[in-house]
Amino acid sequence: MRTNKNSLNQYLVILSAFVLGTGVGYLISYLSGLQPSFIPLASTVLGLFVAFAVPLWQAFFVNAPSLSVEISAIKRTVSDAALISLEDYPELSSLRPVSSRGDIYLPAFIELEDTRRFFASPGKASLSLLQLEQLLGSSKQLLRDLPSQIEERKVDVEKIRGLTPAAFTKYECDRLNRPLDPEIEFDPDNKEKTLEEIRDSYQKRLDELEKRYADIQTNIPTAERKIEQLRNELINNRSIFTISASLINSGRSNTAIKVPGLLRVSIGEGNYIDLKLTLKDFENKSEITANGTRIIVFESPEVSSLPEEDRKLINTYWGQSVNARLLLEDIHSKIYVSNPIAFAEGLYQKIIYDRLAQAASVQSKQQ
Repeated sequence: MRTNKNSLNQYLVILSAFVLGTGVGYLISYLSGLQPSFIPLASTVLGLFVAFAVPLWQAFFVNAPSLSVEISAIKRTVSDAALISLEDYPELSSLRPVSSRGDIYLPAFIELEDTRRFFASPGKASLSLLQLEQLLGSSKQLLRDLPSQIEERKVDVEKIRGLTPAAFTKYECDRLNRPLDPEIEFDPDNKEKTLEEIRDSYQKRLDELEKRYADIQTNIPTAERKIEQLRNELINNRSIFTISASLINSGRSNTAIKVPGLLRVSIGEGNYIDLKLTLKDFENKSEITANGTRIIVFESPEVSSLPEEDRKLINTYWGQSVNARLLLEDIHSKIYVSNPIAFAEGLYQKIIYDRLAQAASVQSKQQ
């Protein structure tokens, strides 16, 4: 029904344009003193011209899409493909997650799908920078928690030392076995031996915890410095840029943007750096309806793919007072250029926060 209605409207527009063009043509021909025999022909030609020109004008100007592009954020992060093996850096050995039996275990923050990456190579636990920083954070928390745990284990050791074979039962043995691995088998004919084995196991648990505490306390400052060094190296060589932008289509027809994009960073008069970008989630995010808005995200490849000179410039000017613009192209081969934004993370959001705070102050004064 909508298609038929649109076709009828288009037909009426063409017919009206033809009638109007013919009338104007007849008037112009008559006033110009054209021979009467040519007036109908001239009127018809002008009418046809207007009839076809009006739809074309509507298609290319009235109903054309019109995009405005506004960058909302620039973010620089280390690529997920950049993994760090704890075994390659002795300074990080104290962060190695181990169970009470000395086996590697997966910390809670490492998701199940990351298990394969965690054990990327035989005998090596490989982590992303984010996971490594989380591991450092968990080690710091463990450093705060261990003193109270050590005190609890000391109390347990003292209680077990106070037990006598006469008061020692199978029930008591089972209760004391809960934290032990392997468990101690209860020998009713030699309770003293069973008690001694349990005392040794509890003392060993205490010694391991005290050793773990001393190791973390000694090595965390070294691990922090190493992680900071790795962070800088990975940011400079294995990082990617993520560009978030808003697309506003003020035109009267739909359009869609193409996958490639470009971020141009202006670093001086006639000097610039170009970062090639790729639209994420292209299938769902590329189309912008008439009078519609779309939030899109572009992502760059790792900076390691850039020429060495460009990589040095990127690292030098990131966070400096230089501007960047996003350029993209739609399916009609029309190129759009965004607003300029500082080539730094978080600065644009700070500008918005400042505007909001200023507006809030004005509002408070009016109340």
